[in-house]
Amino acid sequence: MDANPLIKEQEMFEDVRKWHRKILNGYWIVVLISLVAEIVALIIKMKLEPEDVQYFLIHKLVIPTCVQVTLVTANELMERYYKKSYPLLIILTGTLIGAVLIYGNMRVIGIQYVMMIPMLVAAFHFTKKYLTFAFLMVIAELAIMYLLFPLIWNHMTIFERFALFYILSGEYLILIQLLHRGNDLLERLIRTSRSERDLLINNTIMERLSKTDALTNLYNHRTFQEYLDHVIELCETNKMPLQIAIIDIDNFKSINDTYGHAVGDIILKRVAGILQQSLTSNEIIARYGGEEFAILFPEKTLDQAFDICERARESICLLNHMEMEDRRVTVSIGLSGYECGMGKSRFFNEADSLLYQAKKEGKNKTVYQQDKELSGLLDI
Repeated sequence: MDANPLIKEQEMFEDVRKWHRKILNGYWIVVLISLVAEIVALIIKMKLEPEDVQYFLIHKLVIPTCVQVTLVTANELMERYYKKSYPLLIILTGTLIGAVLIYGNMRVIGIQYVMMIPMLVAAFHFTKKYLTFAFLMVIAELAIMYLLFPLIWNHMTIFERFALFYILSGEYLILIQLLHRGNDLLERLIRTSRSERDLLINNTIMERLSKTDALTNLYNHRTFQEYLDHVIELCETNKMPLQIAIIDIDNFKSINDTYGHAVGDIILKRVAGILQQSLTSNEIIARYGGEEFAILFPEKTLDQAFDICERARESICLLNHMEMEDRRVTVSIGLSGYECGMGKSRFFNEADSLLYQAKKEGKNKTVYQQDKELSGLLDI
C-alpha cells in the first residue's frame, strides 16, 4: 500500500535534483564569466595601473574566485556524495556568490542588483518559504555589506539605495504572485488530468459492461455474436479449425420455482465459474441467454473440444449445492464443428440441434457431430 507514495516521493526527489543540477551549472557559468571578466580587467590594469596589479590580483581575482569555487564545490559534494539536495543551501550559495561579486566589483555601478539572482533561483522551487528565505538573506547580506564595506555604497545616492530596496521588494512580491499563479495552473492541470482519467476509467467500465453479463461476468450475447463473426471469417480465410458448444443447465426452471431466483442466480454464477476454469485463454465463453452458455473453440479439433466439454460437465455434475439441500446440477451440451461455407446461422443451429438431442436422450451428456451422424445411420 505504501508503494505509490514512495514512488511519488522518489519522482519528486529526482525532479528537484534535476533542477538543482541545472542551477549548479548556472553557478559555474557565473563563476567562469566572473573569472574571465576579472582576467580581462587585470590585463587592462597591468597596462594602465601597474602599481595596483598585486592588490587587484589578490583581492579582486584570487580571493573572490576561490570563495565562489569553494561555495559551488561544497554544493557539488553534497549533491554527489550525500545523494541529497538542499534547497536552502542552494539559495544561500546564490546569495553568497552575489555578495562576492559585489565585493570584487565595488566600483561597478548597479552591481548590487546581482542579488536578484538568488530570489529567481528560489522561485524554481515553487515554494513561498524558500522565496521568503532568499529575500530575507539578500536584505540581510546587503545590510551587513553596507556596514562592513561602506565603499560599495559611496557612489550611490540615498535615493538609489532606497530604489534598490524597493526593486528587490518588488521582485519578491512579483515572484510571490507568479508562484500563486503557477500553483493555480498546476491545480487546474491536476483537476483536468483527474477528470480525463476518471472519464477514461468510466469509459472503460462502460465498455466492459456493454460487453459482459453482469451476473456471471462472461461475455454477453451481443459480444459473442461479434466474436463469432470474426472467428468464422478467420476460419474461412485460414482454414482454421473451429468448434462451438451450446450448454444448457438441466431443469433450471424447476430450480427457480423450488428454491427461488436468488438461488438460481447463485447456480448460474457457479456453473459459469466452472466452465470458465475448464477453458484456456484461447476459448471464448459467453452467457448466451437465461441458463444457456456458448463456447467457441478456435484452433481445436472436435475431439479436443469434446474432451474439454466432458471435463466441465463432469465437474458440474459432481458439485453439491448447499443452497439446494446438497443436491446436484447437471448440464446438457451440443457440440458442432465448422465446415467452410457453412455460415454462422447453420453453424450455430447445428450445435443447438445437438443440444436438443442431448436433452431428448436423458440430459447430462455431450452430443457432438459424429454422434448425430451415427444416430442417423442407425435409424436407417
